[in-house]
Amino acid sequence: MVTSYSYGEMVHQDLMSFLKENEFTGLRLRLLLFWGRHPQAKFNLDCIAHVLDITRHHLRELMQELIDKGMVNEQYCTSGIAHYSLNYEHALSTHIQHLAELDWSALKNLELEVVQEAVPA
Repeated sequence: MVTSYSYGEMVHQDLMSFLKENEFTGLRLRLLLFWGRHPQAKFNLDCIAHVLDITRHHLRELMQELIDKGMVNEQYCTSGIAHYSLNYEHALSTHIQHLAELDWSALKNLELEVVQEAVPA
């Protein structure tokens, strides 16, 4: 029982650090959850923007951040359309998968903790 709690607390602290260090809240967090729920899939910007209900322009900025960090791959097909996929070989992809396993309540509590710690006292 103690081991399980310690492991859960360790995972929680790792996720907190991951989210804080990378400023993953709001739309950034929603995008990570999207990738965590579809780790093997490839999507174009229109599809992702539709699912997340955001503009393509704003999504492109968020995607570029993840591409620059090496967390998302960008590949162009022969028609010139970019497709994106989670770089599951990236060291941080395990954090994304852990986030995707959380239920809505746990995720909201985690995000709230990150936001509260980011606000100076």
